[in-house]
Amino acid sequence: LPPLIALLRSFDPKMQEQACAALRFCAENSDNQVSIVQDGGLAPIIALLRSSDHKIQAQAAGAIRNLATNVENKVRIAQEGAIQPLVSLLCFSNDDVDEQAAGALWNLAMNTDNRVKIVQAGALHPCITLLRSSERRVQEQALGCIRDLSVNPDNKVRVVQEGGLPHII
Repeated sequence: LPPLIALLRSFDPKMQEQACAALRFCAENSDNQVSIVQDGGLAPIIALLRSSDHKIQAQAAGAIRNLATNVENKVRIAQEGAIQPLVSLLCFSNDDVDEQAAGALWNLAMNTDNRVKIVQAGALHPCITLLRSSERRVQEQALGCIRDLSVNPDNKVRVVQEGGLPHII
């Protein structure tokens, strides 16, 4: 994994995309989820969320999405600052980016503290907007995120206040 993590810092966007994609798929394995974070992969993946290349953004968000299935990683990912860039990617006008960013936030929202942080970062309105996407896969990820955010009593009220209820019914 360290050679792949090193390639995330390449100046070549194609190398960044491919390294991110490889780590994304490696992160489907629970042991690799721990190793990627322990080996220093989280910070460069988060940095690539801010890339101007939508292919890199989608792969980075997908890697975060898979890493965030690990309970400890959910906390670490939030601590290292991934929530705001993920929220910024929502409604990016690219279905792959929208799907992966919403999916990553959905996985992060399974943590009690992250539910508050995600809403404070402004994710509700874009997630509600994504419910009108023409892509079912994007709608599903956005709805899952809203569902888990709504476990928090204050967030339930915010979903209604931000006009989410008609889109959910």
